[in-house]
Amino acid sequence: MISSAIGNGGWYGDLLVYATHLWGEALDKYGEALAVSLDISKAFDRVWHDGLIAKLPAYGIPTSLCTWISDFLRERSIRVVVDGCSSDLLTINAGVPQGSVLSATLFLLHINDLLKPGIFGYADDSTVAERYFSSARTSQTEVNDLREAMVNRANLTLQAASDWGDANLVRFNASKTQACLFTAKKSPFNLAPTFRNVPVPVTNHLELLGIDLSSKLNFGNYIESRAKTASKKLGILSKVRHYFTPDQLLRLYTAQVRSCMEYCCHLWDGSARYQLEALESIDRRARKLIGMFASRRLQSLEHRGLVASLCVFYRLHFGECAQELHELIPPAPFHYRTTRRGRGFHPYVVDIPPVRTSRFASSFVIRTAKEWNSLPASLFPDTYNLGIFKARVNRHYLSLRAPP
Repeated sequence: MISSAIGNGGWYGDLLVYATHLWGEALDKYGEALAVSLDISKAFDRVWHDGLIAKLPAYGIPTSLCTWISDFLRERSIRVVVDGCSSDLLTINAGVPQGSVLSATLFLLHINDLLKPGIFGYADDSTVAERYFSSARTSQTEVNDLREAMVNRANLTLQAASDWGDANLVRFNASKTQACLFTAKKSPFNLAPTFRNVPVPVTNHLELLGIDLSSKLNFGNYIESRAKTASKKLGILSKVRHYFTPDQLLRLYTAQVRSCMEYCCHLWDGSARYQLEALESIDRRARKLIGMFASRRLQSLEHRGLVASLCVFYRLHFGECAQELHELIPPAPFHYRTTRRGRGFHPYVVDIPPVRTSRFASSFVIRTAKEWNSLPASLFPDTYNLGIFKARVNRHYLSLRAPP
C-alpha cells in the first residue's frame, strides 16, 4: 500500500526506490504496472489559506501554533510594479510566500490528504500507481481482464485526486499529465486512464523526479542523457583549464560535472556495463584533464555508487525512512540467526527472495542486499550511525582495491 508517508518523508531518492521496486516486482511476477504522473499548476500559489488552516489541528499542531500560522498567512496582498509604476494592492486568499523557509512545509501539509493508497508524491509531483500479478499460464483473455481492472482502479484514484483538487482550489496541469505502462508483454495495450474526463495516452516512458524510466524499467536513455550533459560541461571546463590549477579543476569537475553523473546513482547503478561505460569514459577524460597527481584523490564512479547504495540500504534497514520503504527490506532468515550456518554472517543479514528476471535482480533492493550480506561485521557501529558506517564502508572497499 502506498501512503502519504513516502511523499512527506524527505528524500526524493526514497520515492524512486519505492516506486521502481513495486513496478519491477510486478514485471518479475508476470504482471504489469500503470503509472500516471500528475503535476500541480503553480503549486505554491495554490495553497488555499482557509483550507490549510482548517487541516492543521488534525496533524496534532498546538492551537497557539495554528493561530501563529493563521496570522502569518492572513491579510497578505500583492501588486504589480512596471517601470516604477505600481497597481493597486489586491488582497489574496491563497499562496505561500516564495522563499520562506516555512512555505514548503505548509505546502506539504496542504496536500498531505491527497496522498492516499494508490497515489504517492514528492512536493508538487504526484503519481497514481496500480499493478497486478499473474503467472506464466495466464491466458490473454485473463490478462485483458486484469488490465481492465487495473485501469479501472487507476481511474477511481484519478477521480479522487480530481475531486480533492476541486475541494481544495488546486488545479492540475493537464499538459504535464503523463501515463506509462511498465510491461514485458508483447501484446498491445489498448486502454487509457482518464483524468478529468480526458483520456491520458499511455507512452513507453515516464519522467519522475528527474529520472527518465522506460516501460521496461531500463535506465539506458537516462544514462545517455546524463553522459551528454556531463560531456558538454567537461568540454567547457577543458576550454578554460589554463586559468585554473589542478586542484581547482578537481573541485570544478566534482561540483559541476560529476554531480550530474551521480544523481540517484544507487537507483541505476545495476545497469548493464555497456550503458555505464559512457559515464566511465567521461571520467577518464576528466582525469587526464585534471592531471595524475590531483586525480588520485578522485574515487571511481563504481566505488562511489557502491558506497552510496549501501548507505541508502543501511538507512532503510534501520527504519530511518517511511514505513513502506523499511518494509521493502527482507527480514533476516531464521536459520542465519539460530544455527551454526549464521556464524559467517553479520547480525544484520537479510533474506534475498528468489527472482525470475535479471531486470528485477539488478534493482536496488535485490542487488544491494547481496552486497550487504557480504559485508564484514566490523563495519557496523554498535548503534545506528550513518556517518560511521559510511566511513568504514568507504575504507573497506578502498582497501580491497588498493594495489598490493
